[in-house]
Amino acid sequence: MPFEQKYSDETREKALARVLERRESEPGNRSIIRETAEEFEVGEQSLRGWIRAHEKANAPEVVEPETPADEAIAEAVADAAPAAVERRRPAGGAASGDRVAQLEEEVTALRRDRDTLKAALAVLLRD
Repeated sequence: MPFEQKYSDETREKALARVLERRESEPGNRSIIRETAEEFEVGEQSLRGWIRAHEKANAPEVVEPETPADEAIAEAVADAAPAAVERRRPAGGAASGDRVAQLEEEVTALRRDRDTLKAALAVLLRD
């Protein structure tokens, strides 16, 4: 006997679209799934499963290194990241406000470094 679906495909699609739309417009709202589940009268865990399946289906594909040169680049990037964090780690104990400011600066610098490394990898992998 085949499995009978509790919710229609239309309900799934609308609820999923609503969650994605609300996540985009309300990024800090942590109750989106609960509220959407209530709105569409579906189970929260069912909705979470649909979201996971959607995210898995739309996840960026991980590219495996094809040549030894690609592996060397990947290793160099992996080795450089911890060193960058160590360089920025503050010495001694800072006040909590100062610490937050330092962490924000560190995040900004790490994001910039990440973007630079991505661009460098894209150039190297394109060749």
